[in-house]
Amino acid sequence: MDAYRFGQLWMRNLNPDQESDGEAVFDRLKANYSEPCRRYHDGSHIEQCLLWLDRYRQTIEDPDAVELAIWFHDACYGPDPKGHEERGAALLRELAQDRMAPQRLDKICTMIALTTHQTPVDDPEQALMLDIDLASFARPWAEYLRDTVRCQEERQLVNPACDYRGQLEFLRELIRRPQLYHHAQFRADHEPAARQNIIQLIELLEARPECQDAPESLAG
Repeated sequence: MDAYRFGQLWMRNLNPDQESDGEAVFDRLKANYSEPCRRYHDGSHIEQCLLWLDRYRQTIEDPDAVELAIWFHDACYGPDPKGHEERGAALLRELAQDRMAPQRLDKICTMIALTTHQTPVDDPEQALMLDIDLASFARPWAEYLRDTVRCQEERQLVNPACDYRGQLEFLRELIRRPQLYHHAQFRADHEPAARQNIIQLIELLEARPECQDAPESLAG
């Protein structure tokens, strides 16, 4: 992860009269993303997200807000990931305190919270943030499958059978949506590949013994 890039970003988004502590904040994030339990949601994942952002940066008005959301959205991921989005937003609030404008802090924390992918988006920045979070779906099949396995390896405290079934339920819910991606250009570039990958993974999961009695088939 790029300490200089983060330091400049952090400094730009603090109130003008505040001295930047970007190095200390970066060190905290780096420590979190370097935890031994991390197999997918690590520093390389953040670097990949930033590459996606840089590709679509010119399509939004506030790329800094999206970038800060990227840095914090998986900062508190752990062996039991439930609620990690809220914990990531809380970490941002803890580190920024009153040194960042409240309205700006709220905007970024809202984007982090939206990465549960259960709430409609309101603006292009939110749309791009959510799409970047699911960008792995659009990678070549072998890379997507590798990412999926690494994500499963992280969820050490989740019962494997429950994990497979939960993953299948989430993918079925995604594939039923009229559109997987929200940002118009991102959707045009990546929706077909992402849908094909999701369909293939659903088929693999449905063939697993743990999912044989799942109530819905892909055709349904």
